[in-house]
Amino acid sequence: MFQIATLPHDRELKTDGMIIFFSRRFVKKRQKTYADLPPYLWEELDRFFAFKDFKGDYKEITVYYPQKLKTVKRILFIGFGDLDTLSSHTIRELGYLIAGQQKKLSMRRVHVVLCNLHVCDDYVIRSLTEGILYGNYRFDEYKSKKDEKEWKGKYIFTCNKTGYTPRFRKVLLDTVNTVQGVETARNLANKPSNHLTPRLLADFTKQHFSNFASIETEIWDRKKLEEHKFNALLSVAKGSREEPRFIQIKYTPRKKSNKKLALVGKGVTFDSGGISIKPSAKMDEMKFDMSGAAAVIGCMQAAALLKPDYEIAGFIPVVENMPGGNAVKPGDIVTAYNGKTIEILNTDAEGRLILADALAYAAETYKPGLMIDFATLTGSVVVALGNRIAGLFTKSDKAAKILTEAANNTDEYLWRMPVHDFYSKEIESKVADVKNIGSRWGGSITAAKFLEEFTSNIPWVHIDIAGTAYNVSDVDYWPNGATGFGVRLIAYAFKRLEKIL
Repeated sequence: MFQIATLPHDRELKTDGMIIFFSRRFVKKRQKTYADLPPYLWEELDRFFAFKDFKGDYKEITVYYPQKLKTVKRILFIGFGDLDTLSSHTIRELGYLIAGQQKKLSMRRVHVVLCNLHVCDDYVIRSLTEGILYGNYRFDEYKSKKDEKEWKGKYIFTCNKTGYTPRFRKVLLDTVNTVQGVETARNLANKPSNHLTPRLLADFTKQHFSNFASIETEIWDRKKLEEHKFNALLSVAKGSREEPRFIQIKYTPRKKSNKKLALVGKGVTFDSGGISIKPSAKMDEMKFDMSGAAAVIGCMQAAALLKPDYEIAGFIPVVENMPGGNAVKPGDIVTAYNGKTIEILNTDAEGRLILADALAYAAETYKPGLMIDFATLTGSVVVALGNRIAGLFTKSDKAAKILTEAANNTDEYLWRMPVHDFYSKEIESKVADVKNIGSRWGGSITAAKFLEEFTSNIPWVHIDIAGTAYNVSDVDYWPNGATGFGVRLIAYAFKRLEKIL
């Protein structure tokens, strides 16, 4: 639980812990005055700084127990280093640090003093809140012994600028609503595949969104998919006993709008590779191959809470890719929803097959102003960009600009990749309209060019999150497991995207 309040100077706060930030420069050249802080703290601050142990280094933390204050149980002095290195990322890490201290010291009521950060701005509120919430995230659904220290704290952000309080309250609420979408995405992607089959993911989605008045869902089973000729999707599902699903989620704003955004997410609940089977090493990580689907579900939840002024629809094809006796084989040819024929040369290039039908259907029936797809699509993008930056593929300069700006503000980084038409030659087939895999070179680009074949000239963005969807070890404020990448990015971009729909 979070709250925004003006920092009182005329009375002592009642708190289990007061968080005060200091820079290296302040500690080194400290003045005798603490004008931004309440007078009742000054004597305690003098006593603390007299020890000269605290330097103000980034993430340095000292717990101090006041001698004369009656209702402030402890003060946590946290260093943020140099002011010119302060960023949303570094502040988010400080929030993560605060969450750890809150649990460690069992503090129920924590006041976070922002005035000494020297910037009391939207991104500070947003980043600290995100860091605190990420610090309290845990996925222990399948552990017999749960974490005993459940989060029961209340954080009060305090600032001297009284006029800013209403604006900060909205920033705080929007941040909490967005992170709830992130956590939904993380929880889904972290589930093992035997607990998240296509049917179970569809059932969860329908039940989850039944609580949101602005959201409608529709689920297609195999019969419906056959009726609508989703043959590319059905070909991937042939080898598995788990039945495929196609999930549609529609958000309707309070006021009618002709503007539409489509979000498409790859949902392979487990990817063995099919007949083109993967090596056994790290195959367990293939439960994360539905992270694109999870991101779209998280984005739709955020939309329901943030309430943008235009329609948004999520389209999620969901399958399990297994090497059964009925499995699709290299050399098979299928006809996608839009009538294009596809020569399947590698059954482990299955994500683009299920996305082909979903993109073609969304383009033809929904007719959005922009389509954005999320997919853990290629290993090539990980080779190119590593695990901190996702690949951005689009011919729309306007969409690229908006999403890159959102990426830089949320630290869900994107790097724009080329989509020149000469790459399409790599997916030309001698026996069909296209083939589902190109040569070894530029694999993430040729995969994007394959998807482009099914967009019907609708403005389209492909985001390859193969490297960013999950971590195999703890990284900053992200523990091992799913990251929910894409939800904060799109939530931040909601208002800006309206201009180009």
